Amino acid sequence: MNLKKTPLLISFFIILSSAWTLGNEPKNADKTETVKVIISGQTNMPQQAITVVWREGLTALTALQQAATVSTHPVGNYVFVNTINDIKSERGVTAWYYTVNDLPTGTLAINFPVKPGDVINWIFKEDVCSPR
Repeated sequence: MNLKKTPLLISFFIILSSAWTLGNEPKNADKTETVKVIISGQTNMPQQAITVVWREGLTALTALQQAATVSTHPVGNYVFVNTINDIKSERGVTAWYYTVNDLPTGTLAINFPVKPGDVINWIFKEDVCSPR
């Protein structure tokens, strides 16, 4: 083999392998999938919007727990949000409700899986579900 051509061939293969690697990177390699958690409701409370990294198994409740300081309370087989960022619900008076993409889910937040791009809106308002 001609030794003068060896460096040229090595350079060619390095460039070729680099070009092949660049073209075969995963399409979402640098795109992180997220959901947005919005917390609002009281007139003296400014609306907060927090971006949370989405992962398989993320629910409306676990997304909230990543975005804010949250306390919950179980009632039988149910888990309810009691407090978000020190704003506490009062049974029969006020409560935390949520929607996903501006739609009610009809499902407890702990059981509602969210998808990348979802917007979860937590709203503090009059408790219309509990007896007074």
